Amino acid sequence: MANCTIGQGAMNGSTAEGAQGICATGWHIPSDGDWKTLEGELGMSTADQDNPGFRGTDQGTQLKIGGDSGFEARLAGVRATGGSVDRDSTANLWSSTEVGASAWGRFLFSGSARVSRDSFSKSFGFSVWCLKD
Repeated sequence: MANCTIGQGAMNGSTAEGAQGICATGWHIPSDGDWKTLEGELGMSTADQDNPGFRGTDQGTQLKIGGDSGFEARLAGVRATGGSVDRDSTANLWSSTEVGASAWGRFLFSGSARVSRDSFSKSFGFSVWCLKD
């Protein structure tokens, strides 16, 4: 995928889906729908795309470094209230889609081939993927 890059940072408190946030001009933080589109292109069923928790078959493996999608997600972990945790074992990536006081995200784990879709408090520091407009 030539149109994606992964960076660290925050959405700067934006509540708009597809917000530019920290992304450069012409790029945006993907919505939950953008993530579902990517997952579908990697072979995840439409029914699985809408489910929370672990879904799909091998889409997580495809998205990680060395996978065949070209996405190359780094397992950078998460910044929580107690500091950074799970470095080298998880990739936690935001979407711009809110769920109450939380937002949808995608989570890749070193020990799983699947992708988890869950909502978490926006106080966590996850990585973001900047998607070309």
